[in-house]
Amino acid sequence: YQKYKPDCIAMSGLLVKSTAFMKDNLDALNKEGITVPVILGGAALTPKFVSKDCGEVYKGKVIYGKDAFTDLRFMDEYMSAKNQNLWSNNKGFLDGIPKGIQISEHNNSITEKITEKLNNIPDDSTDKDLTELKPIIDTNRSTKIPIEEKTTPPFIGTKVLTSDDLNIRDIINFIDKNALFAGQWQMKRNKTQSKAQYEEFLNKNAEPELERWLTRIEKENLIEPKAVYGYFPCGRKGNKILVFSHRDEKLLGEFEFPRQRSGNRYCISDFYRDLTFDQPTDIIPMQAVTMGSVCSDFAQSLFSKDMYTDYLFFHGLGVQLAEALAEYIHCKIRIECGYLSHEPNNIKEILSQNYRGCRFSFGYPACPNVSDSSKQLDWLEASRIGLEMDDSDQIHPEQSTTAIVTMNSKARYFSC
Repeated sequence: YQKYKPDCIAMSGLLVKSTAFMKDNLDALNKEGITVPVILGGAALTPKFVSKDCGEVYKGKVIYGKDAFTDLRFMDEYMSAKNQNLWSNNKGFLDGIPKGIQISEHNNSITEKITEKLNNIPDDSTDKDLTELKPIIDTNRSTKIPIEEKTTPPFIGTKVLTSDDLNIRDIINFIDKNALFAGQWQMKRNKTQSKAQYEEFLNKNAEPELERWLTRIEKENLIEPKAVYGYFPCGRKGNKILVFSHRDEKLLGEFEFPRQRSGNRYCISDFYRDLTFDQPTDIIPMQAVTMGSVCSDFAQSLFSKDMYTDYLFFHGLGVQLAEALAEYIHCKIRIECGYLSHEPNNIKEILSQNYRGCRFSFGYPACPNVSDSSKQLDWLEASRIGLEMDDSDQIHPEQSTTAIVTMNSKARYFSC
C-alpha cells in the first residue's frame, strides 16, 4: 500500500477457509492506519458477513462485492464522489449511497465499544463493576431442538477410503452443477435468456466441457480422491461439544460454538445429548476429504503455463469435486447410522437438505472457528490421506474439506 497508494483494496473469498483471514487482514490495515474502502467478494461471502462481521472490524468502509459489475459500479461512483470531495473514508458517500451498492454502516467494533466503557470507569471501581461489563453468554439449550436418542454408529473409530474405493463417476452424482457452471465456470444465465434457453445453453456448452474434463481426469489420473471419516463418543456441555477418544474414552478436546441471541436461539451443541457425570452420551461423526496433491499440482501447472481457461475449468471442477466427495461421505454416514429410509433419490433433494441431520464445516457463522479443523485432522489421523493444516489455518492440499455431522432431526444450517 505504501508503495502504490491505491484508491481502493479488494479481497476475494472463493473458499470458506479464506474468509477467516479477511477480518485479520482488515485488522492489519487498521494497525497501519489505512482507511481506504475495501471491497469484499467471492462465492464464500454473504452480505451479512461483509456488512456486519467485517464492517465492525474495519475503521474504513467495507463494500459487499456481489459480482464484478457491482464492483465496477462502486468504483465509478466512488471515484466520481472522491474527485468532487463527496467521499469520506470514515463516513462513505457524503451525498447518499448510490442505488445497488451495499456498504457497511458499522464503524465501531465491539472491542472499541468495550474499550470506550473501560476508559470511562472510575479509578475506584470494584471487581463487581468490571464484571458487569462482560457479555453474558447464554448456554441454555434451545427449546426448539429436542433431545433425541443416541446415534448408533456401525463402528467406533475411523476408516480410510482411498482412490481404489472411490470412483469419480460415483462422486459426480453428488456434484452441485449450478455451483460449478454458474459459480466456478461463470456460465451464468443472462437477463435475455429464458429458463429453457439457459438449459439449452448449458447442454451445448457446460455439459460437454464437464464430460471432456472428466474423461481427461480419468485418463491422466489428475485427481486422487481420498477420505477419512469416523465416529467419536461425545457430549454436550453448554455451548460446547466435548469429544472423547474412540479407544479409551479419554477427553480429546472440545468445540465451542456461538448461540443465536434471539429467535430460535440455535447452537450446534444443542444437536447432541448432554454429558452425564462428565461422561459421553452421544456420538459425533467427523469427516475429511481431498482430491489429493496431484489435483493441486496440476492446477498450478496450468496457471504457471498461462493456460488460464483450462485452469479455470479444472480448478473449479476440482473444488466442486471435493464438495461432492464430502456430500458422498456424508450420505454414507447417514446410511450407516440407519437413516436409509430418509435418503432422497436425486441431487436436487440432497442439496436442499431433505435428509436426516446436517453437516457443518468450520468457517461459517454457526461454527466460525476455522482452526477447529486442525483438531479434526488430528483426531481423524488425516495425515493418512495426506491432509495437513499450516500455521495460517489453511488446509493442504487445497481441494480438501472437513466437517462434523449431527443426526438430530431438527438440524439445519443457520446463522448467528
